Amino acid sequence: MTVITVCVGSACHLKGSHQIIEYFKKAIEESRLEKEVELKGTFCMEKCTDGANLLIGEELFHANSPEDAREIFEREILRKRK
Repeated sequence: MTVITVCVGSACHLKGSHQIIEYFKKAIEESRLEKEVELKGTFCMEKCTDGANLLIGEELFHANSPEDAREIFEREILRKRK
């Protein structure tokens, strides 16, 4: 199981983490990966100046928009499943 953890702390929330979470929910469902990808929220990852922070497994990423999240999802989840 792949785990995507998105920061929901105040700085990341202000940088769009809620919209990023909504994107991931939709992408996981549309890709029919509900049994393979788990989406979680967490508080501060201590990288507040870098954008909305998220982990895929143990790897840290930063997204500033749902479009950034889409690129990360396609690269790190979809392409690695093929």
